[in-house]
Amino acid sequence: MQYLWVLFVLLYALFKGARDGMKKAALGKSSADEILFFYTLIGFLFILPFSGNAFSLKPIYIFYAFIKAAVVSLGWIFSYAALKKISVSLYGIMDLSRILFATAFGVWLLGEAFTLPKAVGLGLVLLGLILVNLRREKSGGLTALTLIFTLANCILTAVSETLDKVLMQYMSSSQLQFWFMLFMVLLYGLILLIRRERISLKSLRTNYWIPLMSLSLIVGDRLLFEANASPQSELTLMTVIKQSSVIVTILIGYFAFGERRLAYKLLCAGITVSGVLVAVLL
Repeated sequence: MQYLWVLFVLLYALFKGARDGMKKAALGKSSADEILFFYTLIGFLFILPFSGNAFSLKPIYIFYAFIKAAVVSLGWIFSYAALKKISVSLYGIMDLSRILFATAFGVWLLGEAFTLPKAVGLGLVLLGLILVNLRREKSGGLTALTLIFTLANCILTAVSETLDKVLMQYMSSSQLQFWFMLFMVLLYGLILLIRRERISLKSLRTNYWIPLMSLSLIVGDRLLFEANASPQSELTLMTVIKQSSVIVTILIGYFAFGERRLAYKLLCAGITVSGVLVAVLL
């Protein structure tokens, strides 16, 4: 039971990798703003029966949950902007760069030890990222702006992951998930009002990827929050483990979207996973 949090993070990585492919598929049927609004709304409706004592939380922690929601909302906007332009497998591997920021936050802000196995694991993850960028598809669409969008999402995701580790010491996973999802719905609804963008319920009926993404988000986040609540878990280590999601993303890119160079991408992903194993097992 001591390392149950490792299993939770691995399962979270599986859901995240699958969700990246779902995002790409959903963008083919609906606008990003529609997806983000319905995605979070359905997710919020999923968790309502399990919200329990969410209103017993102190106001200061509700405010922190709002900060997390604002950070994630902005990060997802950057994420969808990048996914429109590049292949899902390339996006998944580029997303690995967030390990740099999360590791830095874990060491500098949370005081976690930066051990030799963690350093080696981080180095292997970065090696996989560098190798995949040496042989990008010419049609991948990776421009300077797309790279900025991807890196911005990575930084904001790392901030969110750091907040998770801190906030789960003061609230339950159901409390955090309730307020986080509620604020996400309100923020995306406000964006729609400001942009005066019309949304169609037809998108919700025909784009079945949206409810599937919502379910994946709710289950994955609950597992991640529980992992963060474990006293044995560390942000730096969890960040390395999460990178195993790239294997799922690459396979989805190949089988669902016909993306090329499967063997080379899996080699890069294999280097990444070896970094995960070094960091966790040594």
